[in-house]
Amino acid sequence: MDDGYLPTENVLVQRTGNGTKAVLTVKEGNRRVSALKIIHGLIATKDLSVPANILQRIATVATPAWKKANLNVPCVVYGPEEADVANRIRSLTHGKGEKAGRDKWTAVARARHNRDENKVPEPALDVLEKYLKHGTNLTARQTQLWSGDYPLSVLEEALKRMSSRLGCLNSTDVGKKYPNKVHHRLKFDEVIFAIGQKSVTFDSLRTTDVATAFGIPDVKPAPSSTSRAGTSYSSLPTASAGTGTAVAPSPASAAAVATGKKVAAVAVQDPRRVARALRDFTPKGERREKVVSLLVEIRRLKLDKNPIAFCFLLRSMFEISAKAYCTDHKTAGLSATNNGIDRKLIDVLRDVTRNLTKNSSDQAMLRVLHGSLTELAKPQGILSVTSMNQLVHNPTFSQQPQDIAVLFGNVFPLLEAMNA
Repeated sequence: MDDGYLPTENVLVQRTGNGTKAVLTVKEGNRRVSALKIIHGLIATKDLSVPANILQRIATVATPAWKKANLNVPCVVYGPEEADVANRIRSLTHGKGEKAGRDKWTAVARARHNRDENKVPEPALDVLEKYLKHGTNLTARQTQLWSGDYPLSVLEEALKRMSSRLGCLNSTDVGKKYPNKVHHRLKFDEVIFAIGQKSVTFDSLRTTDVATAFGIPDVKPAPSSTSRAGTSYSSLPTASAGTGTAVAPSPASAAAVATGKKVAAVAVQDPRRVARALRDFTPKGERREKVVSLLVEIRRLKLDKNPIAFCFLLRSMFEISAKAYCTDHKTAGLSATNNGIDRKLIDVLRDVTRNLTKNSSDQAMLRVLHGSLTELAKPQGILSVTSMNQLVHNPTFSQQPQDIAVLFGNVFPLLEAMNA
């Protein structure tokens, strides 16, 4: 619209058929041609996500003079017998791994070309295309956007890590069996959605058990052989603090069992105590995608160097977790809002705690969570909701790393219980 069509490169066209039955398909330059068709009004924009300011520009720019000057564009037309030549030129320009490539396609376009033209399997693309057709948790706009631009490499990594949990041999098997013949299909759809939203990333997959976080259970291990220490530690689950739920042992505890050594204890004010708790924390359930993303970020922080950022993320984790928990238990009357307005976080946490302790009748859970709510409800508490709010709004209020480390152990059980 600014400069008209610039004929720096020819549009490459593939012709199939002859005479009146000839079909002309743009092989290179399709974005340029599509833009021209939109400006000329040859493509209706009512079903496209064209921004309003662009539509206004088109109405101003597309005068008869502009249309006449930009009606024709130079093309090289390849006949049916020259299809290999046209495809090779396009591959050199855009294809995967081509040194001559200079104008990058999106990951989806590259994968589609690699599969359709080079006949190379692209299981992540197969899964994405089927999801866009059969998925029930995405909007029409997301379907339109993700069919052209989606973090496909992240989905590829997810397939590698989750294929066995989905009842498949490998990524290729997932591509073939999805959607109707994979296990935990709806939960896996939530993972695909979260990748599209960029709340699940490479870092999430590499540092967090994302599958478990979305409720996709691990495959039950086969009967284990005896370890070097003479003990089968695959059958020794540890209890997740405050939840009573068996979880897989952490790498440190598994190594300790295998070698017969105990993990060295650290003082309550030692930041390593906090790091260990977060390392072993695995949020579970639906609507925990952002909790997982926050967990990935908070694990990267060094408490002694980033105390304020740590508290920001911790407070966010409590709020998102509380909202997710309320949604999970809305039939019990829990809600994080009142007439569409967010309630005070401490009031929501009180309701959550009452639900977790069965109105204080579950004495074991009451003992576990007593310290959490007591600390969070203290107006003057270092890790209270009030203090974490002050970190955001008060220009002079701050926290000391050693204080955070000491009291983190008090509040953490509630965070863990909301995501069990």
